[in-house]
Amino acid sequence: HTSPRGACRGKSTEMMSSRLLQRAVPRDLPAAALESVRQSLDVHKVFARDASTSTSVSPSWDPSSTTLTDLAASTSSTTLPATYGHRGTGGRSSISGITSTVFGSTGFLGRYAVNHIAKSGSRMILPTRCSEIHRQHLKVMGDLGQIVQMEYSIRDRDTVKYAVERSNMVVNMVGREWETRNFSFEDVHVTFPAMLAEVCKEVGVERLVHVSALGASASNPSTYYQTKAAGDDAVRAAFPSATIVQPSKLIGTEDRLLNVFAEHTSKFYSVPLVDDGQSKLQPVFVDDVALAIQAIVQDETTAGKTYELAGSKVYTMEDLLKMTHRIIRVNNPSIVYVPSFILKMLAAPHEYLLRRVPFPLPTPTGLTYSYINAQSVDYLKSRKSLGFEQLGIEPAKLEGLVIDYLRMFRYAGYDAGDTAGTTDGP
Repeated sequence: HTSPRGACRGKSTEMMSSRLLQRAVPRDLPAAALESVRQSLDVHKVFARDASTSTSVSPSWDPSSTTLTDLAASTSSTTLPATYGHRGTGGRSSISGITSTVFGSTGFLGRYAVNHIAKSGSRMILPTRCSEIHRQHLKVMGDLGQIVQMEYSIRDRDTVKYAVERSNMVVNMVGREWETRNFSFEDVHVTFPAMLAEVCKEVGVERLVHVSALGASASNPSTYYQTKAAGDDAVRAAFPSATIVQPSKLIGTEDRLLNVFAEHTSKFYSVPLVDDGQSKLQPVFVDDVALAIQAIVQDETTAGKTYELAGSKVYTMEDLLKMTHRIIRVNNPSIVYVPSFILKMLAAPHEYLLRRVPFPLPTPTGLTYSYINAQSVDYLKSRKSLGFEQLGIEPAKLEGLVIDYLRMFRYAGYDAGDTAGTTDGP
């Protein structure tokens, strides 16, 4: 259900998708003939690279009856799609034609996205700033020699340029949920994405996918979401054909939402919620978002669009905490509803000292101004926005196996009860 959809059918006037081009070019075409066709199509400017400057495929074009020569002569756009050189069945030993630079590959979402893009036969360039032990798990996600890792800094334009200049696809998933003394939200969410988009445009990268957050808005009271919105605008200004992905809160084995609820429940007598805990959201399984990014990478028609990726069910923060209590079999769960102004008073020393001391400070989960302010609004997908449906993906339900990882917090042991979504006692 996760394969991306082609945009052109028959006499459609939309830009030809990668899938149609793959049908037009036989898989067993000799290398010399393939290169000749590639040069011919490029000379005649058949396929669009940039959605902001693309023109339409001729209304009279018929993929089932038109020869390659006719195809090259009868249409007018700019260049070839990223997956033009596709060969094989689509597995890890195939050649997808994509060379993708992925920023943020060691993050929560990054590892899942790298896995799906790499195992479809793509070459991957993974710039990181961590040690080998923290990125070695990414090496086996693609075929031998297809995963290349390198050092970079988000403040070093030259290393960023070096990382992307060989790629036809760039995915940016760099982000922070809290500020540190070295990196502010402005640095990570605005300055770097803007610089990356400018560099991609400069070196001729064909596609740019920028991962933001659902709820990104200049009017959001949280600095996190304000800077996310500013970063989206900066990317669109520098690279108009960029695809913006705005996922909701991510749920998965390494998440920082349900895991935090479960850990606090197992350690403390009560778990605090901001105000009344009625902020609404649509949490989504992290692997579904990774599949969506893979679909976007492989489908040229997604260029220049914004996708809001959210789960199918609406929860409040209170609902999620109570569900966590049921899953880990808490006998007498206790929730404390703390007014936001009190939490801000508790967070004030950390906010004040963050950039005033010469050493890193521990950041208590949920005890930052940005997180506290974010709990005063809802994070729901707009009905008219693009999402999983347009990518041919059905998001997984939250209950059940998706959150089975919470069983390790169960009071009566891992195997107490049947499955994660049940409410039966041990």
